[in-house]
Amino acid sequence: MRTFIERIEWLTKPWDPAVVRSLMVLAFVLVLGTAGYTWIEGWSPWKSLFFTLVTVTTVGYGDYGLSPDGERFTALVMVGGIGTVSFAISQLLTSTVARTLHPEKRMLQRAKQLRDHHIVCGYGRMGQRVAQRLRDQGAACVVIDDDEEKIDQARADGHIAIAGDATEDQTLAHAGIEHASTLAAISSSDAINALICLTANAVAPDLTLIARAEQSGSICKLHRAGAQRVISPSASGADGVAQHMLNPEAARVVFGCDSDTGINENALAFSEIVVAPGSGLAGTDVRTLGERHPDVVFVATAAPGEAMIMRPAGSHVLREGEVIVVAGAEEGLRVLYGRRAA
Repeated sequence: MRTFIERIEWLTKPWDPAVVRSLMVLAFVLVLGTAGYTWIEGWSPWKSLFFTLVTVTTVGYGDYGLSPDGERFTALVMVGGIGTVSFAISQLLTSTVARTLHPEKRMLQRAKQLRDHHIVCGYGRMGQRVAQRLRDQGAACVVIDDDEEKIDQARADGHIAIAGDATEDQTLAHAGIEHASTLAAISSSDAINALICLTANAVAPDLTLIARAEQSGSICKLHRAGAQRVISPSASGADGVAQHMLNPEAARVVFGCDSDTGINENALAFSEIVVAPGSGLAGTDVRTLGERHPDVVFVATAAPGEAMIMRPAGSHVLREGEVIVVAGAEEGLRVLYGRRAA
């Protein structure tokens, strides 16, 4: 069943703009022809549409008793319609073959349409978890890996995935780096992650870079390579184990690992909200926002160019451009985002 679904998946993907335009022109010819025959010959809409179809498809027809004006209009429909039909069919066949036989081209087209998306370089165990979390939060992401098997797995998991070397400019360009908001270099090699950051920083200097460090000595090097945030899985994992040993109840709240999958849906989650213009948050104080969302804790807030304020007072008024760091259960954060969007 899954193979069948994968084979017809292309039907749900966005069509090539050239195909859409050709079909629109074809529809315009059919509408124009139908309206023209209805007006000139006084036929019913169905008879007019049918006559237009047999004309543009060159199927042929019998004697419909056309008037001189109708014959002249038919000549115009034949000249414009036959070319339109031929062009639309050729575009449709070309796009269908490309979408069916060339998944890489389809991925490049989808990546080209994204804006403010996230790029995940490396689809190992950590990359899979990161991409899945982004997808769960409704964020668009593009996966890059040079292993074809991992790329196939990423596509089977529903992600836009591009096979290639993330240290090359062209590969990052294919992933839409110029329009991306963040890039995570999380391969298993610190040297490769540093090179990815150097390349990405050169191509898109304003891009937020997050890097994975296996060795503690690589953290400073990754920062020098341009990464604004460096994550050490071994250090984070060790801290989590120590917290579970020393403060088990607090660890359950922060990390959570009650289920068989190691994921606790009730674990504390952190997120941030930007007070964007027109969002309705500007001018609202923290107390009022907290009353609307009692399940969310306002941890900190930071305005552009100012120091971060921990546990902002209830009287603190939010301003445009300010970033609020909030904590709570996943459901509470989803409600906050949903109401903010509304």
